[in-house]
Amino acid sequence: MMKKLTALGILLLAAGSIAFADDAKTMPIMTGRFYAAPSFTVIPGEYDTDGKYHRFDDSAKIFNLGFVLEYGVIDWITAAIQWAPGWTAWSDVTPTAGPFAGSTATLDTNGLADLFVGAKIQIVGEKAPVQNDTFRFAVAAGITIPLPGPDFSEELSNVMAGKKATINSMDKHVFAIGGRLYFDWIIRENFFINLYNETVFYPVKQDLIKDGIIGGALGSGTVNYKYKLTFELEPVFSKALGSGIDLGAGIPVNFRYIPEYEYSVPAAVAAAAGLKTDPQYLLSINPNISLFLKQTPLPLELKLQYNFPVLGNNTQARHTVIFQIKAYFALPGRP
Repeated sequence: MMKKLTALGILLLAAGSIAFADDAKTMPIMTGRFYAAPSFTVIPGEYDTDGKYHRFDDSAKIFNLGFVLEYGVIDWITAAIQWAPGWTAWSDVTPTAGPFAGSTATLDTNGLADLFVGAKIQIVGEKAPVQNDTFRFAVAAGITIPLPGPDFSEELSNVMAGKKATINSMDKHVFAIGGRLYFDWIIRENFFINLYNETVFYPVKQDLIKDGIIGGALGSGTVNYKYKLTFELEPVFSKALGSGIDLGAGIPVNFRYIPEYEYSVPAAVAAAAGLKTDPQYLLSINPNISLFLKQTPLPLELKLQYNFPVLGNNTQARHTVIFQIKAYFALPGRP
């Protein structure tokens, strides 16, 4: 069985591929917006630890539904609750996982991602403490609240019995703290360049049995996820089309890096089992187009984005289509 677990280990799916970067803008005082963000991911292959791409015989498929709520406390402070990725309602990773110890189980990665709560503070900007109409700079801090994950002891039993089974969690399901940096260079009224960084630290170790189905098979122990880094560069263009409609477009270049995980089990055992003992990174290009409808009862922004991988190491080549629906609202008595 461990041989099959080893083959499966490099295919485990991780959340984060649809997490939203952002610019340095903040919401006006007593104004908010609510996102609904369905996404569909296809994973036709993977990058090995030498960065070589390998195509699967078939593709993994994942449908996820995420949500975000943001609210302007004052003109330069925005509070946010972000659940994106959120709930994976349907997925099929059976084609890429292959036979699992002769099991006929249908394999998925369904479940809940963790919840992020934080606040963005704009330091430089038109209405910020340091007023400037050429540059915007904002910082954000927040915490990740872990939500329940699968019971991998039970899921392993389901696999061996040929039943439907969840082989991996949608997130780490462990407490984390993080910070974000946003910088916008406003070149023209309808064009700016955004730089973005997110750094997440995992100060709490996770039980190995909650890490995934391989950890569940290995038994007791812990895993230290250490940290995660994301960098993004995006040119952003907008144009008023008339009749209260604005067109927007951007081409973000995104780089995500995750160091090798640290396991309490011997390194040779972790490597033999196919656990993540090497660094992971992925470079992707994520073009998007949006329409902002200002004259609807609630102003709406509709955004379509496609994330496609360029190169990677020790990770899956995820192709994701994301459709964001943003509804804007203002509370009564807003200044």
